[in-house]
Amino acid sequence: MSNLNRQLQTVPREYKPIYSDNWNTIQPSFKSGTLKDTYHFPLFDNIEKEIDEHVVDILRNRNKFKINVAFGFILRKRSTNELKFFHPSNNTMLFDLPVLVHNLDDKKRLRSLIEHEDVVTYARMPRTLR
Repeated sequence: MSNLNRQLQTVPREYKPIYSDNWNTIQPSFKSGTLKDTYHFPLFDNIEKEIDEHVVDILRNRNKFKINVAFGFILRKRSTNELKFFHPSNNTMLFDLPVLVHNLDDKKRLRSLIEHEDVVTYARMPRTLR
């Protein structure tokens, strides 16, 4: 069973076409770069646990790292009930500056920062700004 099919089992039926059409963006990925590495981790079920697992995985390979977060969203247009996927990007970072993660206490602080963000306000922001 492919990773897409495995993930689609937990996704509500009405969202499955969006996931399928945008799987190249949604799927887990890693890009190594000269100045920065980019990790992409979709969050599906237990967001707190998933964030912790991903950060611990990165800490296993690095002594410390700086991280910023961008969310992708599936939003519904109220007037038409149409669903639309908004891609995460460097233009929609959650934090003004990356957060340093050096140990497990920093991991907890990062998770707390993410949890205390107003995600609804973040999602409503114009996608071309911020």
